[in-house]
Amino acid sequence: MNEAAHRPVQVLVVDDEALVAFDIADQCEAAGYEVIGPALTLNQGLELVAQHTPSLALLDINIRNELVWPLARVLRERSVPTVFISANCRHAEIDNEFTAAACLDKPINWDQVMQTVAPLLGLPYAAD
Repeated sequence: MNEAAHRPVQVLVVDDEALVAFDIADQCEAAGYEVIGPALTLNQGLELVAQHTPSLALLDINIRNELVWPLARVLRERSVPTVFISANCRHAEIDNEFTAAACLDKPINWDQVMQTVAPLLGLPYAAD
């Protein structure tokens, strides 16, 4: 059997607000995804991607006053689809460097997240 075809969807979650990070992780698990993390710092996120290549990344942009761009660049080099989830989606880097990435505004609307994530993973999306 093709093992890659049966590999679970693995989602990297990085957000410095623990309640938000764990809520995102819980929602991903409820959707049937395997969560990598959540990471609460940029360094934790970088350490996780040194060990894993996720199917998708859900990243806050400002992680404890550090911008997430170094991690996003590593993910882009590995062709990992990325969705930024942030209180501020207005960044030149998104417009210029991460044009393939989606950016969703906080507070999180989980239905909107799932609607954005499904096509990035090649999965159908049906609202409840």
